[in-house]
Amino acid sequence: MIKKGLAFILTSIWFSSFGQDIPEEFLVHQTQMDSLSKLSKYDDALQLAFQNLEIAKREGSHLLLGKAKSKISHLYFRKGDYDSTTYYAKQAMNLASANRLPEVMTSALLSLGNVHYSKFEDIDAIDHYQKIDSISERYDEKNSHVVNALFNLGKVLLRTYSVQDTSYIGKAERYFRSAQKIASEIGNPEEEHFGYIMLGNIYGQRREYEKAIPYFKKSLAYFERMDSNKRVADIYWSLGIIETDLNNYEQAEFYYKKRLDLLTQAENPEEIANANRVHAGFLQRINRQQEAIPYLEKAYDYFQVSDAGHSGILLGITSSLAEAYRKTGDFEKATEFYSQTLVHQDSLDTRKQKSLALDLEAKYQTQKKEQEIALLKSQSELAEERKKNQQHIFLGGIVLISLVTLSLFLLYRNRQKTNKRLMELDTAKSNFFANISHELRTPLSLIQGPVEQQLENTLLSKEEKQNLTIAKNSAERLTTLVDQLLDLSKLESNFYKLRVGQGLLTPFLKSLVESFSFKANKKSQLLNSDISIDKNNYWYDSDVLQKIIVNLLGNALKYSPENAEIHLSANIKNGNLLLSIKNTGKSIPQEKLKKIFDRFHRSHEDEPGTGIGLALTKELVELHKGKIDVKSDLDSVTFYIKVPVHEKAFSANEKDMHSKPTTQKPPHQKNEVIPIMDSKASISKSDENMDIVLIVDDNEDIRTYVSSLLQENYHILSAENGEIGFQKALKQVPDLIITDLMMPKEDGLKLTKNCKTNDTTSHIPIIMLTAKTGDENQLEGLEIGADAYLTKPFNNKVLKQTIKNLLESRKKLQKRFSQEVILTPKDISIDSYDQRFLESLQNILDQQLVSSNFNAEAFAIAIGMSRMQLHRKLKALTGQTTSEFIRGQRLKLAAKLLQESNVNISEIGYQVGFNDHSYFTKCFRETYGLSPSEFSKNKTF
Repeated sequence: MIKKGLAFILTSIWFSSFGQDIPEEFLVHQTQMDSLSKLSKYDDALQLAFQNLEIAKREGSHLLLGKAKSKISHLYFRKGDYDSTTYYAKQAMNLASANRLPEVMTSALLSLGNVHYSKFEDIDAIDHYQKIDSISERYDEKNSHVVNALFNLGKVLLRTYSVQDTSYIGKAERYFRSAQKIASEIGNPEEEHFGYIMLGNIYGQRREYEKAIPYFKKSLAYFERMDSNKRVADIYWSLGIIETDLNNYEQAEFYYKKRLDLLTQAENPEEIANANRVHAGFLQRINRQQEAIPYLEKAYDYFQVSDAGHSGILLGITSSLAEAYRKTGDFEKATEFYSQTLVHQDSLDTRKQKSLALDLEAKYQTQKKEQEIALLKSQSELAEERKKNQQHIFLGGIVLISLVTLSLFLLYRNRQKTNKRLMELDTAKSNFFANISHELRTPLSLIQGPVEQQLENTLLSKEEKQNLTIAKNSAERLTTLVDQLLDLSKLESNFYKLRVGQGLLTPFLKSLVESFSFKANKKSQLLNSDISIDKNNYWYDSDVLQKIIVNLLGNALKYSPENAEIHLSANIKNGNLLLSIKNTGKSIPQEKLKKIFDRFHRSHEDEPGTGIGLALTKELVELHKGKIDVKSDLDSVTFYIKVPVHEKAFSANEKDMHSKPTTQKPPHQKNEVIPIMDSKASISKSDENMDIVLIVDDNEDIRTYVSSLLQENYHILSAENGEIGFQKALKQVPDLIITDLMMPKEDGLKLTKNCKTNDTTSHIPIIMLTAKTGDENQLEGLEIGADAYLTKPFNNKVLKQTIKNLLESRKKLQKRFSQEVILTPKDISIDSYDQRFLESLQNILDQQLVSSNFNAEAFAIAIGMSRMQLHRKLKALTGQTTSEFIRGQRLKLAAKLLQESNVNISEIGYQVGFNDHSYFTKCFRETYGLSPSEFSKNKTF
């Protein structure tokens, strides 16, 4: 009763701060709803929430309406009804935006963000939570919704990356501490102590258990006093994981059992089933399979009845049961659960296929109806037009035919002369632009080179360095202008041809937005996107579309002040891509909007610019058969673009017939996330003849997009950061690595250094692909050992050709090494680490090659690598497998002995490690085309 009374008083105080007289019934319902929610009685709470909605309508209060609708959205979220959650949250958001109600804004955005969080749509979830953080700072709004948003931001980071990463954990920690600080300021001890749990998880992720345990125990004491069994159970779970990792299995089991006992008392069947599943996982980890089975069976009984197979949990349980029964010798039961595992896997695949089929059918029917309506309309208009034309022709045709013929003849002759003159003028103008642009490139190069050389001089004064930097930046701006002039000249002379191909739009667009994040951060600007496009392939010219978006986003960042917000949204409607790019902080007068796309017109007189960029953008949009428009409000400018992306919009000669549609692999099945967990994944190579490319980037959309460009010709691996990337490079030994420069945990520079200084990976070419521009950054990447450095947004063709050139360069080294009798790399262009490796290789060959027991396994042990690592390393350097390499070296040594000595041929075979003379002869003939005796007779061979 004391708690309920206190809650009622706090609610009354909060409402009174808005200067509104709130009906007591509304406040009572609010307090009762909070109590019912804690008891998971969401249906009862919803009844009260809808009663409050009626009270709000009766009172005509925007604040009460917003509060009621946002509360309804939160309750629907608790019930798992995400559609209703979104519906009421958006209504509340519209009310809050129109009437500037920051507390309602944060509440509604929290509901929307939680829906995305629950669906593992991490980018959209982060976007909504960060908006809450921005509203909190802008309006100095501090409430429980802001606290929850900050906690969820940290939790998204903790689950988005692998637990092997550590640098990203610092970001999560900052969010947790901010949330805890606000919770303390608004007097919310429950959320404040929840912050201790999150900080415990942070130190647990870092394996700093001596720091993690005090945080967990501090929060444990509080939640035990408050009889909050769910929170206490979660803390026991985290402590159990820590003790397991410390090999304190007895203490760990104590915590797991305590958690299970608490949840059993709460009588929540799903949480009990999950606790049984987790306890079983612990027992299986310490190889107590027989004891794990009863817990697994209890979890299985619940999830089987609740039809939880769609979440993948039931699949995991049947797989664990099958493994447990197999290890305990009950093969009949093991077979039974293995069969069920296959059934559940098939069920998951079938549901995905059925959902895809229904979606395609709906789209097909909609498109079909639209086409039928358009056809009927055009037929009707055509018939009416024919009727009118026939009447006009009948009445006036005979009288005017002679005059029309004469007029047409004169008009045609004059038009021919005019067109010829205009074409000559256009050609002269285009040639002028093309020639002057090319001529400018030579002096630009001669300016930039000496300026950059002078900037490297450490003896320069501050003023001299500042002046040279201005000259360098001006030269770079002039280079951009030259490129724009060249593009304009190509468009005018019809040399710029449209080349559309099929591809996924979402990763392409998100990668372009992400490439501007570095520039936005430098100006403290908020850059976000809302891309709602399905995973179908669409037809578009990636080069043209990239230049359009880069020009508009570049302008938005350039002309917006610090702390401004830039927003890109994209969706598909009726086969058209609809894009809008909005930037806040500046506006354009209406009289200037009419001329904004004119060449050399500058919309911002107080800002530097040439007036070419937007003119070029308009012509590129029209080249892609689209339209562009612009609108300006009091403090914002928005560009709207509409371009067709369906196949019928383009002619055959505009299509790139060599392009193939990109595909996106289905998302990883994600199970329940626990506070601290080890995650290990292995990826096997599917085709021995395909080169392996490892893509390392902390942005999932960039990884997806680059993968879609390369997966046709290469086997693709991916990693979220430098540390995981290096571990995968050691394990898989890829043929090439593409890495971002700025990443959490370990960045691209650290990854490059690790790879280039390790014998297993030193030979791997590395491409840095990053949004961090500037010669100093490029130089740093190349100095550390990167083989190429490309800036985002990147040209697809340049990336593909760079990869091809680096791999072909490696193949030339393979050919050279494979021809060496003795490995002598000193006269070949390779780095010192590869040279050191080859020298180690030669030492081992000198000592062990002639031994008949020297095989691939012995070779791997001697060099200190796994068999697969040695196989991939030798394959990269020589083009041969380990066995082929050993056999080849033996045959080369045999050939050398046959040329330089008169030893018996069979003895030479034994000397170089062959036990079987006939096998030695067979291998020698396959390699040199002659038998050993024939080869020996021909000493000049």
